[in-house]
Amino acid sequence: MQLVLVLAALASLTSVALAAPPGWSPDSAQFYSTVAKEIEAARKSHKDPSRKNCDFSRAKLPAPTKPLPPVPQGQKLLHVTIGRGIQNYTCASSSASDTPKATGALATLFEATCLAATFPRLLALLPRIALHMPKPTYPQSKSSPSTRSQPDSNFNLDLDFDFDLDPLTFGPSNMPIAGYHYFDSTGVPVFDLLADGHSAVAKVADVPAPKDALKGVGRQMFGAVAWLYLAAVDGSSGKAKSVYRVATAGGKAPATCNGWKGNDGDGGVLSVEYSAEYWFFG
Repeated sequence: MQLVLVLAALASLTSVALAAPPGWSPDSAQFYSTVAKEIEAARKSHKDPSRKNCDFSRAKLPAPTKPLPPVPQGQKLLHVTIGRGIQNYTCASSSASDTPKATGALATLFEATCLAATFPRLLALLPRIALHMPKPTYPQSKSSPSTRSQPDSNFNLDLDFDFDLDPLTFGPSNMPIAGYHYFDSTGVPVFDLLADGHSAVAKVADVPAPKDALKGVGRQMFGAVAWLYLAAVDGSSGKAKSVYRVATAGGKAPATCNGWKGNDGDGGVLSVEYSAEYWFFG
């Protein structure tokens, strides 16, 4: 079962309870049970989670224990998305005296603004659930066919991508893809929102993820990446001027480079899977 099936059930407001897939952990099963209860409550309340009927002003940015800077005056909420992808790291050696260096990230962003406004409790569950789901595929550059399933984190959406190969929805529920997050060839974080353009950003502040954040999945139980406040850099053309990464799950690097093997066992890049909420203001 994919994350999109959860949202499909919510969107249709059915009375059918969702069951956790066979073999899942009790933790994952608990999430599905909670989601089922939220869907049933939504059905009884007759709430409509479609974007055209939701009130963005009801969406409240999660607040960490140590606060991030507030949303700048005059900026309004543009989008809330669920990001699902990878954080990339490298090591100079496999020595325990070295620490991994972050080299970029790559994620697909799924539209969740009305969930944030209408069903905040459900939204809060999604990063944890999403991390248990397979990574989505990414746009394919016509000049680099090998990027289809695992592109380099420095790929650039300004290239001529063939979006016909991957429809701009996620699975059978047609959950819209809002955009993509990646690092450009100069190492600048970029958010390409399909409706609001290309925003290049820089980190302004960060706080540690809560202690109860999901540390990861499988063998990548290294911890959740920090919550961030990012601001658009000079020359950024997108509508998004402020970006908050919150409710993170997974994505953190190992504490040291001891025994570093990378993705392919050759000591190269290690991609650590993660998910998070991304809130965009402008």
